[in-house]
Amino acid sequence: MRGKMTAWHGMAKGRAAVLGMGALVWIATVAPCAAADGGGPGMLEFLGDQRQRRHTQVPREVLAFYYTWYGRPERHGRWIHWGRVDPQRHDISASTHYPALGAYDSHDPAVIDQHIDQAKAHGLTGFIATWWGQDTFDDRAFRLLLGRAEHKGFRVTVYWETAPGTGQAQVDKAVEDLAYVLRRYGASPAFLKANGKPVIFVYGRVMNEVPLKSWPAIVTGARKKAGDMLLIADGYQAGYARLFDGIHTYNICGWVQDKTPDDLRALSARSFAEAVQLARRHERISCLTVIPGYNDTKIRKPGIHAQRQAGRTYRVLWEEAIKADPDWVLITSWNEWHEGSEIEPSWESGDMYLKLTAQYAPRFAASATPRPRPPSAPSLAPGKTRQVQRWFAGKTVGLLPDFSGDAAFWLLDAGVRVRELAWSDLLDPQQFNARKVPLVLHAGGEHYVRSLRAERDVERALQRYLADGGFLLAIPSLPFPFFYDDAAGAPAPIAGAVGLPVTGGWETPPPGAALAFHVETQQLRGLPATAPFPVLGDLRWRPAVRERAAPEDLYVPLAQLKDGAGKSHGDGIAYVEHRSPERRGGKSLYVWMRVPEVLGINECLFAVFEFAATKLGTAP
Repeated sequence: MRGKMTAWHGMAKGRAAVLGMGALVWIATVAPCAAADGGGPGMLEFLGDQRQRRHTQVPREVLAFYYTWYGRPERHGRWIHWGRVDPQRHDISASTHYPALGAYDSHDPAVIDQHIDQAKAHGLTGFIATWWGQDTFDDRAFRLLLGRAEHKGFRVTVYWETAPGTGQAQVDKAVEDLAYVLRRYGASPAFLKANGKPVIFVYGRVMNEVPLKSWPAIVTGARKKAGDMLLIADGYQAGYARLFDGIHTYNICGWVQDKTPDDLRALSARSFAEAVQLARRHERISCLTVIPGYNDTKIRKPGIHAQRQAGRTYRVLWEEAIKADPDWVLITSWNEWHEGSEIEPSWESGDMYLKLTAQYAPRFAASATPRPRPPSAPSLAPGKTRQVQRWFAGKTVGLLPDFSGDAAFWLLDAGVRVRELAWSDLLDPQQFNARKVPLVLHAGGEHYVRSLRAERDVERALQRYLADGGFLLAIPSLPFPFFYDDAAGAPAPIAGAVGLPVTGGWETPPPGAALAFHVETQQLRGLPATAPFPVLGDLRWRPAVRERAAPEDLYVPLAQLKDGAGKSHGDGIAYVEHRSPERRGGKSLYVWMRVPEVLGINECLFAVFEFAATKLGTAP
């Protein structure tokens, strides 16, 4: 069962470089940098190579997520994935609805043939089949699916569901799994390809399991072993659009839930357009997801129920997806019966959703038009670029591992000298100190490494850096910086210990709260005085609060979140001057992951880096 993965989801080699990012031009001086811990190319080097991979003319596809994990006692000695089956009452304990075929077996060639025939007859071009590893139940079913697809002129690929392990062991296993898929299946004429290269979709679970810094080693390792391929990442994030060949999301039930058709249309129009524009800016394959509805309340409590509304939900999503003009439309799902998102015929709805698909899929295929070069992302005016360069002239900004957020790339685009750091670099006080790296930027997700050679040595290195007068600026791409310790393979939050007074807030905002950021515009110049809290996307709130700083520290709130009654919910931007013994002399600045987007990326980052430069004494 899939779980609630509902995210809508917010270079250069070690020398001077001039690199384009889409229509942007990177004019950045990059200090010599180590490869990622554990070997493989560094992130900057890898992204420089990835930038050359452009996907601007991709044939249209309509693909449905497909599940091969069902089994019957006649073939496998027991029910697999169905639970208790009661044909008389048309009830399956682990299924929201009842399949028109009954509780079938994914290893039955006749079932596979019928699925492919139905899909082709109603405008689908392929399936994205669940895949959990080598020689698993679903892997053996995929062999049957691929063979039948070859006979029927249909396309299939895998949905890579999990990347177990940590550290180098995880990298090695991921490389072997990708190489296995490519060597065993990639050459088949039925395996989905774009520009002649096999395409593999990466589910959000894998994106969460694998630290971003590991992807260069995984991708280059798999390419060396088995040839080139395209990876389509789950999540609409700027870092993913730079790192992977395409972006998608599996499930949009979280924001489809409780929407009227009119509300859903307005929301979809805006969200779909933003997702396609993000992919186009980086010349990546753009994918949009449509769902007929969703209901996992039979298997999860309380679960999510996004109403089908007699087909209106599916119609609205299809219509807005076609208007947004993606490369591919993805359907969640063909047969995820556990979560009630299937379009496969059911006892309850008959073939209604196949007939609807047959109306819209040809319209989508016919709407393809030649596209001009994608518009560039908004960039700084030349005068402001020169200002940023003056603030950091002669200085190096350190980039902590796993950087994926806009802040790191914004610095590079502005021409600031940066140095990509590995966690091991932090352990050398001769190299990692406030004189050589006066500002260090955390622009990654929630993963970090706490211990390398001795217990908590990375954590202590960051504390030593602050005590040496260093400045830690955190503008993460996921909610909670320094939360998940990759070395231990478990959560171990240390944000407070390394100078960031961050705490847990909420997963979703309080219902009905009129939330807005109130900005200290005298210190963050050029920003609006207020801005509303976002209503879409990842809304996990991890604020800075005074209570998480040491009592003797100077704590300055810079963007306070308040509700309509004036109650504070913490700070989206906060500055700390450390005066506690273990960090005395250091400075920290925290920016919640969505704040740059809310305030305007260029405007917010310019104001934040101006503030940092002022505290460093390099800006007026």
